[in-house]
Amino acid sequence: MSIRDFAAMNIDNQSTYVSLLVDGAATFLKAHAQPEQAKKAISFFKDSSKEGGVHQLASELKQLNAMNNLNATNPNNRAHVYEIEDAMEIILKDKGIIVPLSYLRTINKDFSPFSQRLPQAIGQ
Repeated sequence: MSIRDFAAMNIDNQSTYVSLLVDGAATFLKAHAQPEQAKKAISFFKDSSKEGGVHQLASELKQLNAMNNLNATNPNNRAHVYEIEDAMEIILKDKGIIVPLSYLRTINKDFSPFSQRLPQAIGQ
């Protein structure tokens, strides 16, 4: 998912998207005989400090978005457009947790944000 599309979602949808990425990464690691790495990934995102996954992901998203914006100004640019899955791969890798980008991209391929409208009462 593009960083721009992710930023446009409400906080509940963002939280769901990230949770699905973390759960998917943990599932991948368990399936590849790395249960300790799976626990490490989950613990990383449960850590609410500045060193925790959510804060690290937000920081990485800001950096990658800045790179995307800079790359977009160059008419000869052929650089990869970074997405949220790129940020996830980078911060996990920084913690020694290896989940391939190609796999991360499959986790939420069918994700659909919840409707941001409140349901109307019957009869209105």
